[in-house]
This record gives sequence, C-alpha cells and structure tokens, in this order.
Amino acid sequence: MMKNAFKTTAILLTALSTFLACKKKIDDPTDFTVDDQNLTDCPQGTSCSFQYANYASMAGDQLTLTTGQHRIFWARNENNYSTSWLYFQAPMLGDKFLLNDADILAGSVKYVFACALCYANVPKPVGGMVKGIMIAKHGNQPEKWLLESKIVMGGSNDTLRIKQYYNAVQ
Repeated sequence: MMKNAFKTTAILLTALSTFLACKKKIDDPTDFTVDDQNLTDCPQGTSCSFQYANYASMAGDQLTLTTGQHRIFWARNENNYSTSWLYFQAPMLGDKFLLNDADILAGSVKYVFACALCYANVPKPVGGMVKGIMIAKHGNQPEKWLLESKIVMGGSNDTLRIKQYYNAVQ
C-alpha cells in the first residue's frame, strides 16, 4: 500500500513539474538590451544632434515641447536647405522603455520635416519600435540614454533607423 502511494505521488510530481516546465513564458517587455555597436553616423554634409528633455510632452503637429509627465527624445538632422526631427515620447519612470507599433500609431513617435523650397508630403510614422536604456552615470558625467529605433513611415517605403546616445538638454 505504501509502495503504491509513493509511486502515485512520484508520478503526479513528475507530471506537474513537466507541465510547469513546458508552460509558455510570458515575455517581459523590459527584458532587452541595447548594444553600442554600429551607432548611426551623421550623413556627410549635415549636422545632427540627439537630445532629450525630462518632464515634457509633445503638443501639435509642428511639435512644441511643453511641461508634462514624459521624457521626450529627439534626433535632429540639418543641412543647407532642410531640417528634420524624429521625436519619441517615453515614460518618465524607469531606466528602460520600449515603444511598439501600437505606441507609434497612438502618437508616441512624430516626424517633422521643414524645408522652405520643398513641396513634399511629409510621411507619418505607422509602425516599428523604439528601445531605450539609461546609461549609468560615472562621476560628474550627466545622465545619458542609448536608443535604438526602427520607424516605418507611411506613404513611402522608408524605414528610419537610428541607434545613438541621447544627452539631456542643458
């Protein structure tokens, strides 16, 4: 009798542990890294900047930064005749963030293009991802972030890719 109870218990424990081991893991959206390999270069003949502001928000299509509850990152590319900006609105809390297709469609990523002599339709972001991770401070160095983004632009076959360090606006 005791032998059967032991066998039954052992079989149940084995089955339970097998079931739990095979159970599908739920992905943690903040379980990622961003490496500093292959950073985006500024195209020849242009000037670029990568900055962010804490406790900010984005307002309007031409983007006025206002006080808010977000961290706003922007990449700026300027040449002799045009300037473009790509803005990312991220949560203020935490040392990592991930924006996905739904966030992009909800307006957390905006693209602005200014050109006095151009008559172009400006595409809007329609998908992609943005991953950001805070780089730990070292000594007196200010905080900075490393972002990797791949933004699919609607109305064109363009995908904007940027991987770069972003520094706080002083």
